[in-house]
Amino acid sequence: MSDTASSDEVKQKLEWFDYYEKHEKNARLTCRHFGISPDTFYRWKRRYDPNNISSLEDDKKNRRPKNLREPATPLQVVNRIKLLKETHPAWSNSNILTQLKNEGVSVSCATIGRIINRLKSSGLLHRTAAAIHVNKRREKTVQSGYESPTGYNEYLSLLKMWKE
Repeated sequence: MSDTASSDEVKQKLEWFDYYEKHEKNARLTCRHFGISPDTFYRWKRRYDPNNISSLEDDKKNRRPKNLREPATPLQVVNRIKLLKETHPAWSNSNILTQLKNEGVSVSCATIGRIINRLKSSGLLHRTAAAIHVNKRREKTVQSGYESPTGYNEYLSLLKMWKE
């Protein structure tokens, strides 16, 4: 962002606070007049220092929340999910969930999906030889030229059986 755009934003915010002061510190009237939300006005009011105009500059680089959510799943459960997915690549999240429930671990199917996606994106979940083999089996069935029946032929064979 250029300095002129930044200075225009600062000028606009200064107009807010001038109007606010001239109209007996009526924040709601100021918000209505400028078409801004009260949350926006009060956020900038907290930041505003009349002795320091740079307090009205928007630091877009520093908008990250102070407290970020961290995954609450224990590391041993994450490692177990990783191991199950690597040893059984064809298993769905619900298959893994069933296995974990049998082991006494309580976790949701969606959590398993998020953990697997996080492991994949970080490069920690590797495709094993078994996973590659499963994918090759799937490709072979598609490439064999097998067409699924439309149902009409089965209907005719059922009619023949009933007539007999």
